[in-house]
Amino acid sequence: MKTLALHIVLFGITLSLLYGASHLDMSPKTSYGMPQNTNPVKIKDGFLYYDSLKLPLNKIPKVKQLHTVSKKVMGKWYRMFTAIKIEESGNDGQNSYYARAYNNLVGMRYPRKRKTTAVRMSNDYYAVYANWYEGMIDFRYYIDYMEGSFERKYKRQPKSEKEFINHIYGSYNIYSKWKNDVFWILDRHPVMKDTL
Repeated sequence: MKTLALHIVLFGITLSLLYGASHLDMSPKTSYGMPQNTNPVKIKDGFLYYDSLKLPLNKIPKVKQLHTVSKKVMGKWYRMFTAIKIEESGNDGQNSYYARAYNNLVGMRYPRKRKTTAVRMSNDYYAVYANWYEGMIDFRYYIDYMEGSFERKYKRQPKSEKEFINHIYGSYNIYSKWKNDVFWILDRHPVMKDTL
């Protein structure tokens, strides 16, 4: 009888710990993402509305449209998002398999430690999203998480996109070609001439 009581108590403690762990916020900053009550991006009936745009959530928009939405979602890192999107999943009409099958625009792996909008992990460990906008929001969560990492390491904010890319290089992507391509896109792609 004592053994049964002990097992019941241990089971209860385990459930309590699991419940508590599921509500932990693993972010390094106190807040991140877009506050929903002030977010000018509206989602309704399978469409995203922002500024003059009306974009279907089930179809990947053109780079210029993504760039426009990313100005609001990514804040100061909107150019970096666009450059990484182009490198990871292609320019207009060249969307990668991961973008088409997983709504994963920037090659995000499924996270283990931070908040995510991913609905599941694919067999090859990539994050799968309900739509392209959820993938964009998840990249914002990643950027906020890595900004915290940068601040802890250097005791300051990153000064430029290239400095920040150098910080995530190696964990986000290990190939020098990737970094060189992203830098080239930041410097020379026509959509990058559009600034805030």
